[in-house]
Parts: sequence; C-alpha cells; structure tokens
Amino acid sequence: MSLLRAGARTMLASYFVVSGVKALRNPDQLVPAAEPVADRVVPMVKKYAPQQVATVIPEEAVNLVRANGAAQVVGGLGLATGFGRRLGALLLAMSIVPSTVAKHPFWSKTDPEERARDRAHFLKNTSLLGGVLLAALDTEGKPSIAYRAQKGGRTLAKETRKARKSLTKTTSSAADEALAGGAALAGAIAATSRSAKKKAAKELKNAKELAAKQAAELKEAADKAAKESDKEARKRQKAKKRNKNIRRGEN
Repeated sequence: MSLLRAGARTMLASYFVVSGVKALRNPDQLVPAAEPVADRVVPMVKKYAPQQVATVIPEEAVNLVRANGAAQVVGGLGLATGFGRRLGALLLAMSIVPSTVAKHPFWSKTDPEERARDRAHFLKNTSLLGGVLLAALDTEGKPSIAYRAQKGGRTLAKETRKARKSLTKTTSSAADEALAGGAALAGAIAATSRSAKKKAAKELKNAKELAAKQAAELKEAADKAAKESDKEARKRQKAKKRNKNIRRGEN
C-alpha cells in the first residue's frame, strides 16, 4: 500500500470512526431519528431475512444505533490500517445508508433552513458513500479476484483447446501408425501365405513325383515277377511233359 493511499484511506475512515464512537458512547441522541427508520425497516428485514439472521437483528432503536456505530468503528479501522480494507469499506457503505436516511431526511422538512441543512448533509454522506465504494473496489493496481478468475478461465480454455489439438494430432498419428503397422502385418501374412503356398505346391509336386516313381517301380517289379512266374510255369510244364514221355517209352 502506497503512502498516498494510506493517507487517503485514513482521512476517509476518520469520519466513520469518530461517528461510530459517538454512537457507541451516547446512542440516546440518535434514537429519536433512528426510531422511524427502525419501525419500517426492521420488520421488513426480519420478514425476508433467513431465520438465523432474523433472530440476531435487534428490534430496539438504541441497540440498532449501537450496532451501526460498531460497524462504523470496525470498518473504519479496517480501512485505515489496511487489514481487511475492502471488506471494511463495504461495511462502511452499508452503515452509512441507514444513518443518512435517519438523520438527514430533507424531503420531509418544511422549514427552508432545515431542509437546506439536511440536504447538504445528505449530499455529504452520499459523497462519503461514493468514496468508500471506490475504496471497496480498489485493488491497488493488482488484478481483482473476478479478473483473475476470468483470466484463469480463459487460460484454462486455451490450455484445453491446445490439449485437444495435441490429442487430436497424437490420435491421428497413432491411427496412421496403426494403419501402417496393420498394412505391414497384412503384407507379411500375405507374403508368408504365398511362401507357404509355394512350399506346399513344391512338396505336393515332389510327393506326386515320388508316388509316380514308386508306382513305376512296383509295376516293374510286378511285371518281372509275372515273367519269372511264367518262366517257372513253362519249366514245370516241360519237365512234366518230359517225364510223361519217359514213362511212355519204358512201357
């Protein structure tokens, strides 16, 4: 926090701290002006506020004056010291509205002097309200939470888009690699199938040739055996005929 900001906040908070101490120490002076506002505002707040909040809202005007004074002291100290300055400034903005309406209702005055005096105080408090609202929004040149949240959202969206593009590119590359690998595998299988077919065809040809050779050998062996058998049969027949002729000659 710069020295200029510290001085400006202290000057702005001084009015509220003094006014709040006065209300805490001597609230009876402000009760007559606060009663009309309390009679109208308190029932409405209790009606629409949550049950937990409605039970702690005081109904007596003197207690409302003390509560408003305490809010001004706490908010003023927070704004002046810098501890919870933005929350303190917001608390001051909330406290100045009912006190201004209660103490300076110039629209209800008929005397011109009183009307002019209350109007001047009303405008003064309106100016103070604007000052504390500015203080509540002052981030000392730093990005606000809303801005950082918005920027974080934009950064997250950008990173998400970038990650999506990277994922798409990676997926496409992986798909291309998978297709290439599949094509290579299919080619290898096809090549293997062709090689296996060639090998099987060669083995079948060799088997056919071997079977034909074996058949030829068997046929040759069978023919040779048949010839030998015919030869032996003719020899036996000749021997039988010769023996028969010999027996005839002897007789």
